[in-house]
Amino acid sequence: MPPLSSKERAKLPDRAFAYIDSRGQRRLPIHDEAHVRNALARFNQVRFETEEARERARKRLLNAAKKYGIVPVGFVTGQIRKERKQAEAGRLVIELGRIGAPGELEAQLRKVLRDPTLAVLHWSEAAGSYLDGAGKPAPLPKTQRRRAVTYLERRGRPMTALVHDPAVLNDPDLAETVLAAIRLFVEKESALGEVRARSTDAATLPTGFVTFLLTDIEGSTALLRRQGDGYAGLLNDVRRILRDAVLHRGGREVDSRADEFFAVFERVDAALGAAVEIQRTMIEGDWPGDLDVKVRAGIHSGRPTLTDTGYIGLSVHTAARVCSAAHGGQILVSSETQAAIRGSTPASIRFRSLGRHRLAGLAHDEELFQVEGKGLPIHFPSLRTTGR
Repeated sequence: MPPLSSKERAKLPDRAFAYIDSRGQRRLPIHDEAHVRNALARFNQVRFETEEARERARKRLLNAAKKYGIVPVGFVTGQIRKERKQAEAGRLVIELGRIGAPGELEAQLRKVLRDPTLAVLHWSEAAGSYLDGAGKPAPLPKTQRRRAVTYLERRGRPMTALVHDPAVLNDPDLAETVLAAIRLFVEKESALGEVRARSTDAATLPTGFVTFLLTDIEGSTALLRRQGDGYAGLLNDVRRILRDAVLHRGGREVDSRADEFFAVFERVDAALGAAVEIQRTMIEGDWPGDLDVKVRAGIHSGRPTLTDTGYIGLSVHTAARVCSAAHGGQILVSSETQAAIRGSTPASIRFRSLGRHRLAGLAHDEELFQVEGKGLPIHFPSLRTTGR
């Protein structure tokens, strides 16, 4: 069937179309038998503004089919299937509201979507991969006909991945409703800290002799006052820089709260490399309103205790104090870290001793070193310590 030209469409009256949207755009011409058959085949591909508009268009189309003696068996069957899918999606929204434990999400989706092999995976920043319900890394299947992967993101960051039969979400309207319901559920559980995969991250963190990298944003309160609602976007940009550098160097994110960021590395040189990469990227960053956004970084090595909720011990406390002594754009390392990397320091990096300093809460003074190298600032005010 040849398509209608613009002149031909303009000559047709409004009654020759099954659907006219609020902007006056006329769709699904039904002025002759060929176009009625075409409209029946294309009906489910049209995105109607409201369900009422969809129902009016459906009735006009069926009346046109009756006029030309067309028995739309396939169309009616498709509508029944669509209504059934929509009912299932609505039921899914209700069922997700009743779920009492995160582990039930996968079971409910399998039941409602009739896909017994469907899997719900949650993204873990610490692990740098998607985790299954047991908290174990789960590789995503390669593109194939048997399995499909649907991704859900939150503020541009990975959140959830559904591994499923491609056929269960091939209807755009059904997929939109189902994914919206899942997003609401996962975001609610994330806010409550109840997503099971996240609670198992601590068990996968490295133990033994490790190196901590802590950062925070200098003058974050002043930035918040200047940016207002825009501060959230700025914070996300900073976190993206931090996460990219940590993951690039093989580190693991332990925690991020407000403007603070906490990562751990099995190798000392990797932690140092991540800190240098962060500062260079921050300096090169194009910040809104010509803002001077800086982070201070502290690195310390030790043997912390790993619990179900994360790291504890004097080495964690020391790393936090080293970070708090620094200024924006500065990288400070403890004597333990400087000693651990001795002999394997990159040629482009050098340590300058800033002397021994008293850090709040620590029994002994700590010798601190400033990391210097190409692209890194050198001159800073006196350290933020209680004394030297």
